[in-house]
Amino acid sequence: MIRQRTAGHGLRFLQLAISVLIGAGCIWTMTGQLSAGFWQEVVHELSSLPPAAILLAAMCTALSFLAVGRYDAVAHRHFSTRLETWKACGSGTIAIALAQTLGVGLITGAVARWRMLPDITMPTALRLSAFVCLTFMAALLIVAAAACLLFPAPAFTFWPALAVLTCVPITAAAMFFYPVIRVARREFRLPSLLAFGSIMIWTALDVGAASAALYLLIPANDVSYTVLLPLFLCALIAALLSGTPGGVGPFELVFLTFLPEGASAQVLAGIIAFRAVYYAVPALVAMACMLRPFARQFAANPAPNADIGRAIRSEVGVIRQNEGYVQGQSALWPTGQTLCALFDPIMEPDHDPTHEVARAAHDSNRIAILYKCSARTALRARQKGWFVSHIADEAVLVPTRFDTASAPYRNLRRKLRAAEKSGVKISWAKNLPLSDMVRIDQAWRHARGDARGGTMGRFCPDYLSYQHVFLAHQGGRLVGFASFHHTPHEWCLDLMRQDQDIPDGTMHHLVHAAIDAAARCGVERLSLAAVPACPDPTSAIMVRLAQFTVQKCGGPGLRQFKSSFRPHWQPLYAAAPNRTLLMLGLADIARAVYRPSRLTKPDHPHHGDENYEVASRLASWDDAQSHL
Repeated sequence: MIRQRTAGHGLRFLQLAISVLIGAGCIWTMTGQLSAGFWQEVVHELSSLPPAAILLAAMCTALSFLAVGRYDAVAHRHFSTRLETWKACGSGTIAIALAQTLGVGLITGAVARWRMLPDITMPTALRLSAFVCLTFMAALLIVAAAACLLFPAPAFTFWPALAVLTCVPITAAAMFFYPVIRVARREFRLPSLLAFGSIMIWTALDVGAASAALYLLIPANDVSYTVLLPLFLCALIAALLSGTPGGVGPFELVFLTFLPEGASAQVLAGIIAFRAVYYAVPALVAMACMLRPFARQFAANPAPNADIGRAIRSEVGVIRQNEGYVQGQSALWPTGQTLCALFDPIMEPDHDPTHEVARAAHDSNRIAILYKCSARTALRARQKGWFVSHIADEAVLVPTRFDTASAPYRNLRRKLRAAEKSGVKISWAKNLPLSDMVRIDQAWRHARGDARGGTMGRFCPDYLSYQHVFLAHQGGRLVGFASFHHTPHEWCLDLMRQDQDIPDGTMHHLVHAAIDAAARCGVERLSLAAVPACPDPTSAIMVRLAQFTVQKCGGPGLRQFKSSFRPHWQPLYAAAPNRTLLMLGLADIARAVYRPSRLTKPDHPHHGDENYEVASRLASWDDAQSHL
């Protein structure tokens, strides 16, 4: 441990020494090009600065630092610290004011944030500091590249700027399809596109105001702002990459090298005044603010969350597997870019979820979206100005009224007779035969590919322990199974797995047995889950997209299978604040469904007294895997 600390201190000392050497080298190069009376001329130019220019530059500096503080607001939402926005912005402003002046921004900024915010730990402060540094540098490169192509800039910047802007759509696509990256067995969630877009806007405002402050402070300025802006951005990038305190050396060298000759004294005088107004004064104010950190934030007692075990919609149980959670009356499912409120409010049908999900989405830098909600909830969203689209149809029936004796069930009766003649026996599982279920799941995945995620359950013993599972045996051998989410009000079909060469009608027999069991339990509603619908039948693009989605989700055979039970088809909707956000949100949901995150074994297998047998089931799961 001592060696590690010594090595860490040595590395930081080496980094600081290299930064100082770079700054000294730049200053030496710059001073070698100056005339003998240069510094007297600089002093004269400084003394002739009009007070109005200094006042306007101070106002631009204040505007820049207002934007600077918003970086931390985005970072705190990314890491879900739940800190008040004004505290996040204030600590970020103080941290950056010190870091840009003292250098070694990652460490200096982290220490300042840790000092100002007693609610966070030092590792969290380091993560916040790293997030702000990396996202700001990425946004700065893009803003600088755009400025170099739009305005007069040194010739050498053309190809690098073009390369940066060419990589932007590629990088955005990579961030969309790979929101989580793995480095050395650790996972890192990338900022959402919405978060990075916010960083881009605040960066443009920040550097625009900062460059305006410098422009105002250059006396007798014959250089236009459009010429100064790209040069300022290039000098700022050079200063940040060097790591020198305040960027001293590289910043000045870039300006004096590429600005027109004969204006060196005026430019250097402006930079000195700029450093006083933009660096020294904010740093002194920040040091004074650090004498009195923010008070510890005591969170108010949260409103009790609804119990999904008694939810109106049993399918909400899928959040046990897709990293979802309950907030208020909403079951929320976070994906890379969106925060989905799944289905309807959990316990109160008349509850309006739009404000709840919009607030939660804002607090996590995501797009708010309602997904697979009923017509009642969709109507409320439309009344709030949200864009609504019909995306799915749910197969629903009433178990207590289900009777296969009538004519419409002729095909279903044929399937049931075929399964019975093949010797298929259905049982309601009390103890799961995990080794056999693993074998069937592996055969199913071998034939059809990996299971999809999101609102579709995946095979996992802990997940199945919350469900009613029905088993199909033939001659004592397990050949298939089906699982159902359940609440006192409703059952909902979730997993269906079958062995190879399964007897015809077996899966129909499984579902039929579950319907009978639900009727005996007095369940009011049974859902066979949803199938995709065409959002806009008048649009050729939407029709083709719907056909593609149906094919990927099991093809027309899935709807035909559910139709054999003669269900009532109820439309389900998606909604978002506008059409663009809805399209982006649905695309992100599709990515999460077809590229789900890896399943991990839960740290706490006992989620309730009624599921106390989960521990032994997980042990059986490990044994089953070791034998396959």
